[in-house]
Amino acid sequence: MQSPAIEIDRLGFAWRQGTDVLDIAELTVQRGERLFVQGRSGSGKSTLLSLMGGIVVPNRGQIRLLGQSMQELGAAARDRFRADHLGVIFQLFNLLPYLSVLENVLLPCHFSSVRRQRVLARAPSLEDEAVRLLQRLQLTQPELWGRQVSQLSIGQQQRVAAARALMGGPEIIIADEPTSALDAHSRDAFVDLLLQECAGQGTTLLFVSHDAALAPRFDRTLVLETVHPREAL
Repeated sequence: MQSPAIEIDRLGFAWRQGTDVLDIAELTVQRGERLFVQGRSGSGKSTLLSLMGGIVVPNRGQIRLLGQSMQELGAAARDRFRADHLGVIFQLFNLLPYLSVLENVLLPCHFSSVRRQRVLARAPSLEDEAVRLLQRLQLTQPELWGRQVSQLSIGQQQRVAAARALMGGPEIIIADEPTSALDAHSRDAFVDLLLQECAGQGTTLLFVSHDAALAPRFDRTLVLETVHPREAL
């Protein structure tokens, strides 16, 4: 039996001693589940994503991704785990402006042999899979694929960022406020496409947003509350 995608047990984190910014007693997210994470500014949303990605480790408690305890890995091993198993859609996209659309989408397969092998097991080439994802996310014009991403609109850049995150079929996608720069129509269209692609790949989606109107589209919602200062751990 496969382990859950995400397991949290008595998780606490403080950036400075004596002040918790995140306190989650228990959370289990099954593989393929779509979780909406909502919370006000200062509720620990960004901290949770940093913990999920292995950028930082908890002060107390456990976080396991795909059965792997992140605390048991060193910094380099966490980086490798993130490259192999997580796709991230950043709020500001973090695309490389000097690379083309296609080159940006291909990046995960340059950093992860695991993701490269997944693609080649089901597609004729890496480029074919990148084009499939771009077309799936409604970037269908071939003339766009060779352009530098800085020449695209915000909505187009967002879709490139989503295609990059999905490239190589990572088991978990983390989306950090990915619709904050979009109007309502573009937001809804993007979320629909992302949910459909994750469902097709069996990908677990952790979608962080302050926009509560999106919550009904997901399997369930985790509301993060602001944690008040407490005694040092």
